[in-house]
Amino acid sequence: MDQETANALFEHGACLLFLEAPPNLEFGIDYNAWTVGPLFKGVKMIPPGLHFVYFSVISREGIQGMRTGFFRYFESKEVLVREWNPQTEDLRDETEMDPDQVERYKMNIRDFDRNMGPYPLDPPTYYQRWQKLTGYVTPGLVRRILPNNGKVSHLPSAQSDQNVMQVKDKRMGRTIEKEEGMEFTAFDLRQSFPKGASGQEVTRWSLDKSWLANDLLQRVYHDDHHSMLGEMQLAFVCLLMAQNFSGFNQWKQFVHLFCSCQDLVEKRPDIFVDFIDVLQVQLDECPEDFFRDILSENNFVSVMLKNLKEHIPATNQDLMEKFDNLKQFLSRRFNWEIPESDSEEDDDEDAPTIVEM
Repeated sequence: MDQETANALFEHGACLLFLEAPPNLEFGIDYNAWTVGPLFKGVKMIPPGLHFVYFSVISREGIQGMRTGFFRYFESKEVLVREWNPQTEDLRDETEMDPDQVERYKMNIRDFDRNMGPYPLDPPTYYQRWQKLTGYVTPGLVRRILPNNGKVSHLPSAQSDQNVMQVKDKRMGRTIEKEEGMEFTAFDLRQSFPKGASGQEVTRWSLDKSWLANDLLQRVYHDDHHSMLGEMQLAFVCLLMAQNFSGFNQWKQFVHLFCSCQDLVEKRPDIFVDFIDVLQVQLDECPEDFFRDILSENNFVSVMLKNLKEHIPATNQDLMEKFDNLKQFLSRRFNWEIPESDSEEDDDEDAPTIVEM
């Protein structure tokens, strides 16, 4: 880190005070993780913006436990206090601690300086990649989707209400329950037409998901497609960083939706230029085995991108060029080609099914 950047972060960066960390704890923030020592007290000089903090307990036998973490949109000069709870092997947030003591910690944060590691900006490409991966995620989006202080949980919801939703993913061969505290936007790809639609409209909007995409844009995202892409980014990071299957399912639903909108591609091509950019950054972060074994299982990515290509008007050179760049990237990165023929099976079989219990 150069001195100018260090000085700027020293003045404006945020701090995470992590108290009572147990020995041999794996602790990470964004792309960087360490096994912490007994003097560890947190991270300083965190660039303002969205970050993912995570940890897992390593047993005496060296076995790593399940990763747990939380997303936080850090403000400039913010001091966040967390304390390890050995009973739950999780963190206490500030609401579970003595408020006067928390305030003293914040006032005297410089006392912990020597035991706090600086946010790693060397090499700088890690932080740049993180920014590209999460560029459309806003504080409001994090609060809405992860209302439990940004926490990402692997535990199924304890809610027994009849409206609890379970996601049946045919590619995974099992039902995936919604993890506790995850509030991704619910939409059903098989109900992609308006209520009271005529038979002709049902047929049209079942094949072309533009009505559903536009309805979500207007009703949920206030006609801001960047916000919609932000939820897709957050879902993917939940999968990539926290191995979270609610995020996996939501990401696949968004990919299916964006790749199935013939009418919207023609009317709002700017949305799909940004979508392809987001998707390429995400796929670039996938290890090769992860891409082949998970994301392209049953040709999911292949079928979706083939659909998208067929919907791009030949007259839209910008969008065609953007798609061609994605094709070249996939060939270079994974030695993988998007099929040109029309011999693929109907992509409707690849749609996730939402079943209300």
